[in-house]
Amino acid sequence: MRRLSVRWRITLVAAGLFALALGGASVVLVRTVHDNVVDGIRDSDEEQLSDLARQVEDGIPDAIDLPRSPPRDIPEYAFQTRAGRYVVLSDGRVVPADDRARVSAQRARDLQTQRIVETAEGQITLISERSLEEVDETIESISDALLVGVPALVLLLGALTWFMAGRALRPVEAIRAEAAAITGATIHRRVPVPATRDEVAALANTMNGMLDRLEDAASRQRRFVSDASHELRSPVASIRTQLEVGLRRPDADWPRIAERVLAEDARLEEAVADLVELARLDEGAPVTDLAEIDLDEIVLEECRRTRRLRVDTAAVSGGRVRGRHDALARVVRNLVDNAARHAETRVAVVLRTDGPVVEMVVEDDGPGIAPEDRDRVFERFTRLDEGRARDAGGMGLGLAVVRTTIERHGGTVVVGDAEPHGARFVVRLPAA
Repeated sequence: MRRLSVRWRITLVAAGLFALALGGASVVLVRTVHDNVVDGIRDSDEEQLSDLARQVEDGIPDAIDLPRSPPRDIPEYAFQTRAGRYVVLSDGRVVPADDRARVSAQRARDLQTQRIVETAEGQITLISERSLEEVDETIESISDALLVGVPALVLLLGALTWFMAGRALRPVEAIRAEAAAITGATIHRRVPVPATRDEVAALANTMNGMLDRLEDAASRQRRFVSDASHELRSPVASIRTQLEVGLRRPDADWPRIAERVLAEDARLEEAVADLVELARLDEGAPVTDLAEIDLDEIVLEECRRTRRLRVDTAAVSGGRVRGRHDALARVVRNLVDNAARHAETRVAVVLRTDGPVVEMVVEDDGPGIAPEDRDRVFERFTRLDEGRARDAGGMGLGLAVVRTTIERHGGTVVVGDAEPHGARFVVRLPAA
């Protein structure tokens, strides 16, 4: 059964159930018709016995008046008394049962009805006997018709089910064929959506939605690889240029060249670390090995590492969260480095616990971020124009790591305006 197609399975199941239903209905029909006919005959015989009872109230007569019915519809009557048994002939004469031998063409008696009557001569039992041969013949005719009709109806239903199943599954086959033809080079193609509003149309829409997401993911992956290769090429090219220039000049200032090479190497190392972190976060695995962490200690430690300018941490108070120490340390480092890179004179960090939430604020007095860019700034390889792009040290990965990490820890990060000017990043995490 498992090797059969869905179309065959639907057809066989439908035909089998229909055959069982028709077979059961046929048996019930034949039995019901038989019982109803026999019950009708019995009721008729009982009425006729009631009429005969009135004719024998004074004793057994020599003859009785038989019902006016076709001979074949009249049963055989008999009277049972203490003196013996009497039978009624077809002409109405009543004779002792011993004279029965003179009655020709005896019929089989399948149905017998009795009635006891109290008469002047004593108790008499009226007996009506008849053959059910005609009833059996009628039932047999009905059975023969059903034996032919039921298989014919089952075959007809099977053919109809085969046709309808094929028609219903035709869109599914079209979806399968189109899905099989879609490759990485043709991921822009979509499966056909039938005009109906049924489950097949819902399946097609779901598959097209999945293909949209796959195409978007593939596009983002290609863009990510392209941007990553471009961004990584810049520090590598800068290092190569610095070394080539130094080799061509005998009087080159090698300590200064080494300082520049180390700066580019640090930039390259930071970019690779961000790429590795983003790749790990993109795997979608649940955040494990969580522990209760004093976020204020991480903030103070990362702020001390910043060499560009002094970071104001006077408003840093206690705050405990559950998370991964290295991941949250990278978040703080990226936010502080981003603020220091664009600040004019100051960077301030605030940390406080507000009920079930730990809030961290990082502010700078730089050019700020325009409202239309505040969501785009968290996208990968995004570096804004004008004031905040004057320093080419960043590759546009740090804030992407921040948002992805915070969201994986169940928190949020938004950017707004600082007073009197500058950018203000607000991170909220569930308190431990």
